[in-house]
Amino acid sequence: MKLVKLSEGETEVFVPEHKKGPGPRGTDLPVFYNPAMEMNRDISISFLKAWDVNGKNLLDGMAASGIRGIRMANELYSGEVTLTDVSHESIKLMKKNAAINDVDVDIFNESIESHLLNNRCKYDYVDLDPFGTPVPFLPTVLRYTARNGVVGLSATDTSVLCGTYTKKCLRLYSARPENNWCRHENGLRILIGHVVREAARYDRAAVPLLSYYDGHHFRVYVKLEAGAKKADDALQKLGRYDFGEYDWEEGKKTGPLWTGQLFSKKILERMTSVGTMEEGSLEMWKKESSMPPFFYDNSIISKYLKLPPPPLDYIITELRERNNKSVKTHFSPTAFKTDAASSVVLDIFKSYSSAP
Repeated sequence: MKLVKLSEGETEVFVPEHKKGPGPRGTDLPVFYNPAMEMNRDISISFLKAWDVNGKNLLDGMAASGIRGIRMANELYSGEVTLTDVSHESIKLMKKNAAINDVDVDIFNESIESHLLNNRCKYDYVDLDPFGTPVPFLPTVLRYTARNGVVGLSATDTSVLCGTYTKKCLRLYSARPENNWCRHENGLRILIGHVVREAARYDRAAVPLLSYYDGHHFRVYVKLEAGAKKADDALQKLGRYDFGEYDWEEGKKTGPLWTGQLFSKKILERMTSVGTMEEGSLEMWKKESSMPPFFYDNSIISKYLKLPPPPLDYIITELRERNNKSVKTHFSPTAFKTDAASSVVLDIFKSYSSAP
């Protein structure tokens, strides 16, 4: 296995030699490596610093090259870090990377499920970053992460969650997606909804602290609060919706999906930009954190009304002047969130078109 040395954040690691380009580069390599997840890993470092890992036990449960777990050990400056993977080649590479960074980490050659079963409720933070769906691993992870612990998980099966493969989404997530303009937010909320339902089986409430969509994947951080009452309260925030040509209403077709907040304001206020993490994304999440579910898309409404699209800033300003909340959203560069009724939104589009 040919290796190349690279830097992420404050850490240097060896990874398998790979072709340059977007997306995962590890499916055909002896050890999996995905350069497209660098910002994902940068955000995880920022999140864990904001959460305060002092004295906590952290697990990188599908460590591969060890890049995420070794960064946690090297850049968080506190907490005990464990890495595990089923691949023997991965174990060798993890040890090499731990040595060149002079970090003290525990390394195990076993699956995340086996490791958590052998170390029940030891870990305050568990990172789950599979290739594809996290669903097969969630029962063990959500049951055996420590009380009030946090799980960070990725899902790269966006085409399933966003409605391209409806039957597969029903099989995996027990939810019906819809491939419309709001598909990325719907997909994220379907993922969270599944996590909430799975955690509730063990009398745990999965409370989102940070949830976002980025290009080819979804990422969710949930705190696991113990108690049947809390689990029941979380389940009350699941819902189903019907989507029309440009808006939505409570219904039966899409979902169940999470209707609560995607972010913790306290966590966002403590987070700072790390590495490739864009400061603009953090500021956008802060603004979105108080907004209701779903968004309107400028181009979709314009097409529906057969009118030229107003500038996005104009729409947001008009909504605010009419005493409504409105912000841009990270889900789409042509979309906005608001608490205004759809009739108000349509009126702004019509007023813009008729203005001299």
